[in-house]
Amino acid sequence: MSERDGGVLVVGGGLVGLAAGAFLAQQGVEVTVAERHRETSRHPKARLVNVRSMELYRALGIDGEIRAAGEPSAGFAVADSLAGPHESWIAPPEEAVSGEGLSPVAPYSCDQQRIEPILRKRATALGARVLFGTEVTDIQQHDGGVTARLLRPGGEQVIRARFLVAADGARSPIRTALGIGLDGEAVPGTAVSALFRADVQPALRGRWVDALMARDAGAFLFARGDKDNRTWQLGTHLREHWTADDPEGLARHLVPVIRAATGLPDLNPEIESVLTWTTGAYTAEQFRHGRIFLAGDAAHQMPPYGGFGGNTGVQDAHNLAWKLAAAYRGDASDALLDTYHTERAPLVALTVAQALLRSRKTPGQPAPAGQLDATALALGFRYQPPGTTAPDKAAAVEDPAAPSGQPGTRAAHVDLHTGPAASTLDLLDPTAFTFVASASSRIASVLERHPVPGVRVRTVDTAGIKARDRQRWENVYDGPRCDGVLIRPDQVIAWRAPKMATDCDVPVQEAIQHALQPDDGA
Repeated sequence: MSERDGGVLVVGGGLVGLAAGAFLAQQGVEVTVAERHRETSRHPKARLVNVRSMELYRALGIDGEIRAAGEPSAGFAVADSLAGPHESWIAPPEEAVSGEGLSPVAPYSCDQQRIEPILRKRATALGARVLFGTEVTDIQQHDGGVTARLLRPGGEQVIRARFLVAADGARSPIRTALGIGLDGEAVPGTAVSALFRADVQPALRGRWVDALMARDAGAFLFARGDKDNRTWQLGTHLREHWTADDPEGLARHLVPVIRAATGLPDLNPEIESVLTWTTGAYTAEQFRHGRIFLAGDAAHQMPPYGGFGGNTGVQDAHNLAWKLAAAYRGDASDALLDTYHTERAPLVALTVAQALLRSRKTPGQPAPAGQLDATALALGFRYQPPGTTAPDKAAAVEDPAAPSGQPGTRAAHVDLHTGPAASTLDLLDPTAFTFVASASSRIASVLERHPVPGVRVRTVDTAGIKARDRQRWENVYDGPRCDGVLIRPDQVIAWRAPKMATDCDVPVQEAIQHALQPDDGA
């Protein structure tokens, strides 16, 4: 049996675990990702990549590959069947983003089983050790870190890591072993998902849909793959006379449902796989237990409505990665690691509630009272300051079209139009703090002459900012009271510099110190 010392062990090599591995490796952390299955997912799960996840993939350098593997999202339609007249239900999410100029990227449709190999390749290229066909057992925490046994086809290995990220799914054996409970409620019923191939062009007649609710079948249809390799997924509920643990029998029952959903009574679909599943609306009571951190479905589960689940997990991993890296290097106090829960949990709880609300809505009907815009959830998040004892879910979101620029909010996109950076987001270093300011900023000038370790300075010639974006620039990065903004490695604002600061490098150092070693809110 061999032994190995490592920085961070990620248990679970699905979408969230591979994203965590890539983000950690990008930070320069030694990371091992262990997945018990022998390969990445085969059955489609998440498809919508929301705008925030696309921003994170862009910073990781893989957004182009994801676009090449998927296609633009066409929104959601409602009809009696695919062959019938289509009624628009949910507009393509790109419209909300591009119409307001909220991001340099747009939401996209790319199946999870296509994204996972891209993440795996990128994580490996950045230096992560990614092990499939590897089961993790005997996890033990101690003062210096975590030890675990890795069972692999070639033998066993004991790994000693500083931290462990549990991305081991909704049933998370790690969460269960730690005794961390779930708050929330079950969603009644069992869902059935079938992946199939068929020529549905006679039903589409040149039209295109990304997703459709077929009333005649009581089922959803989702396009999968892309135009060169098209498959379809049918989602429905387990009927009274169906047996959940009989895939072959389910496939036979599903043929008439697929015919009703497509409106093609003579269709002979080639069903490639059938899965059954149940879901709930749950948030873990704690996202951290000592040196172990829950991410993705291990930390939260939600109905699939809105496409929030996988995106929320990827964003968990991004929030956590730079904090673990800072602690790994010895730059941060333990209190920074506590902010993973205090920042993410209120936003996650709100997102779970929004997914549950959407699951109770009749397809095609207007949004119910209390439903928040999905783009606001993705881009308008607002992390509450350290020391907040009773987080307010309602305060977790602001309007991304009118960003406040306050600490804890996302650094807003401003279209720069000039130079190699197309967006303010392109100015940000994913591995360091970045101070963004106008070229006339006094603090930026001092920082350029007297650099502060761990801070990149990026100045902008505001003459190149067009009128539509100027107000956003002044609200967030400039204005009568602001001389620039210090931004964390995860694109979240840490500090707004006052206009008339003296000893300009000192407040920047203090702001970084507070970001890395947050106290009890004082």
